[in-house]
Amino acid sequence: MSTVASTSATSSLARAASLASRARRAPALLRAGPGPGRGRRRRLRPDRAAATTTSASASATSSSDGEGGPSDASKTLRLKAEAIAKDLKGVTVTFVGDSEGANDAVGRALASALGYVPLSTPDLVEKITGQTRAEIVESDGEGGLVIAENAVFEQLSTQLRCVISTSGGGKGASARGACWDYLFGHFVIWLDDVDAAAAAAADPAAAPQREAYEFADAHLVMSTSEVKTQEEAIGIASQVVAALGELLAGDEQLAGKKTFYNKMGCRGDWPTLQPPGWDGTKEGMVDPATGKPYRDAAA
Repeated sequence: MSTVASTSATSSLARAASLASRARRAPALLRAGPGPGRGRRRRLRPDRAAATTTSASASATSSSDGEGGPSDASKTLRLKAEAIAKDLKGVTVTFVGDSEGANDAVGRALASALGYVPLSTPDLVEKITGQTRAEIVESDGEGGLVIAENAVFEQLSTQLRCVISTSGGGKGASARGACWDYLFGHFVIWLDDVDAAAAAAADPAAAPQREAYEFADAHLVMSTSEVKTQEEAIGIASQVVAALGELLAGDEQLAGKKTFYNKMGCRGDWPTLQPPGWDGTKEGMVDPATGKPYRDAAA
């Protein structure tokens, strides 16, 4: 673990405590925008077809190659991770999906391979608020919990070389599309499973959070929702590294774009990045194909 990165993340999360506390007392903010301190005049929703750029199959059954054991698989994962680490440019990797346990287990395996700092937003919410999530829901409702996690997203948006696992079960901030402003600056991986995918295909309305998860950069479908062993986590993390490699190969500027997006303050203009002086409205956006504001692009 990087001591510098860990210290920086801890310092930023200390600042998140007051944000989360204020946000939990005002759950109505969910209706106005993605989280505390935002609220521009018009929100922009990125094109899902552009956001979901790759798909992979991940099996939670084995992580070894050939006859090698967990140690060999771990070494292989580390070598694969090292091969893409430079191209990631330190951009944080975040896991979303309904299985909180899978998000955490695979996230930790990937963090170890990359030499990144592993962080869990469910744990951080409880630490900075001094309450369990059940207590937050009891006092402020699920909206309060969502906004508290989004306050953590805001602070973590400035951090480099982290791997973040998020809340599952469709209950967290990542399950709300309006809360993705701060996530677009990360490489976001959606850990799905075959049963959940089949259920959603049969009844899309049963899992509305999947609409938000579709903003992820990569969608991996596991053979089961549970990750029971370290070997399984390592195996799925290897699939994640492969998906990240495909993303980087498909767009060599992707990591740089995410870095710029974070630097500009996560303004919600992903993936059509706007100049520094953009006023936050759709009318003020510039069409990169013409260099004109969108309202004049057809002229």
